Amino acid sequence: MSANEFLDNAWKESGPKVISGFSRPVYHNMMGLLRGYKYDKLKYGGMIRHTEAGMLTTWASEVPEGGVVVEIGCYGGLSTSYLLTGLKKRNGKIYAIDPFNSDLGKQEDLSDKCVPLEDKPTKELVAQRLEANGFDGMFELCEGFSQEVAAAWDPAVKIDFLWIDGNHEQAYQDFKDFEKHLNPGARVAVHDAHPRYGYEAVVRDVRKIFADGSWSGLEHVKSIISGIRN
Repeated sequence: MSANEFLDNAWKESGPKVISGFSRPVYHNMMGLLRGYKYDKLKYGGMIRHTEAGMLTTWASEVPEGGVVVEIGCYGGLSTSYLLTGLKKRNGKIYAIDPFNSDLGKQEDLSDKCVPLEDKPTKELVAQRLEANGFDGMFELCEGFSQEVAAAWDPAVKIDFLWIDGNHEQAYQDFKDFEKHLNPGARVAVHDAHPRYGYEAVVRDVRKIFADGSWSGLEHVKSIISGIRN
């Protein structure tokens, strides 16, 4: 099945959606029940669903030993905590990118109007949360905009899992900015990439991302589209 055929099937309004030999709700919902209720969504201010959270943990636990995850769009650290829960099994590290509460004027100018800028969590608050969750030494919070962080990225740091959940108007640009730093077999996952659950601009960008190059292991989890770059 081509990536376009996969996306057409994933985004259908009705009918069975069997992916990788099983009905999507069975495995993904099981991971949501087992792994997706660890952190308080209201406290963290996150917007991921429990099923999505469970699969972030699962995918992060599948990176190579000492693997690297890059998260674009950390906000209050909810998805970061789920990623780190899985990554802890691999003794890996996450680089979580977000402007947090800095440079709010620029954030207002560049905002996709999807996340409120009032009372945005600070970098210090998120670091305290992650340390309290037992992840001290496993994360680096990159305070800034994704394109700035990408421009200064150390090419020696290769990425095993790229999680894109930042500005909804630049998902494809975020992918292209970090594409050259992906390890062979790296996973890429994009949030809010469903016509019903997500945003039109992300839907368009996801089709561009997964039409570019060779992919395997494509999965659709609520508003997430994910695949492994061959």
